[in-house]
Amino acid sequence: MFQRRTSRRRTRESRDRMLALKVQSPRILFFDFLRLGGRFMKFGLILMTVMALGFVGRLGWEELFVKNTEEFGIKEVPLTDFEGEAPRFLTHSRIVATTGLDLDASIFALDTGELEETLRNLPETTQARVTRRLPGTLKIEVSERTPVAWLDCDQLGIVQRDRAAGLLIDEAGVPFKCASQTLWDFAERLPVIRVLQAEDHEIMEGQEIKHEGLQYALDLVNLASASMEGFERPAWVIVKDEITLEMMTLGKTIVTLSYYEQEHQLQKLTKLIGHARAKGRELKSVNLIPDRFVPVIYRDEL
Repeated sequence: MFQRRTSRRRTRESRDRMLALKVQSPRILFFDFLRLGGRFMKFGLILMTVMALGFVGRLGWEELFVKNTEEFGIKEVPLTDFEGEAPRFLTHSRIVATTGLDLDASIFALDTGELEETLRNLPETTQARVTRRLPGTLKIEVSERTPVAWLDCDQLGIVQRDRAAGLLIDEAGVPFKCASQTLWDFAERLPVIRVLQAEDHEIMEGQEIKHEGLQYALDLVNLASASMEGFERPAWVIVKDEITLEMMTLGKTIVTLSYYEQEHQLQKLTKLIGHARAKGRELKSVNLIPDRFVPVIYRDEL
């Protein structure tokens, strides 16, 4: 019995002492290297095949579409706004001059995204969309700024009615350059808003104005231009101080107004002008700020 117990203990100990051996030799390493190299070679062949197919496909694309001006050359460039109407200011010639659009190229040779970005950066536009219509139509849609007044500020070097140093402003309060002849022809009849003092950051091209007095002056121009007619419409508006605006009408009447209740003040002006004309007289100046006993100065009788 003693011998039997010893035999069992030795068997158990021999099992505990078994080792997992991994045999390595130069020959085995060599075959592992060959196996790994084969895998890399297969991957390289697949990659080269894909690149070759891409290159051939690119050449085929260029020959069939990009260079094929006979079938896909630009034949029409319709230009409209987003409602399908003709733009007021932007023209085909200005688009070609500012974007470098090659009218002899294929429609597939153009980067429509880049063309859209260039058009959006024009002073007179806010949005643009360019789409291809097979076989040879390049459709351009734009949204334009409509100017309502010229700006004038000696302190910032902004000169009224000047193509180089002047700025127009749209009804949303964004200043922009008068960059085309069609825009100039329209804008030369617009009123002028003059600001006596302003900081650089308050009036910046392409950005909404931050000058409080100028904002109220623009409100006055928009309101007067919409509600008044003929010689009652504004010729210019000056931001006098922190609460006062001065307007001269096309009829040469000087009008003093406050920033506030502009609609009510303009209604009083219309009544006063009508009352003066009924008596054969003209207003030279009027102060609309007082609600009662409005100061009025008349010109000589007609």
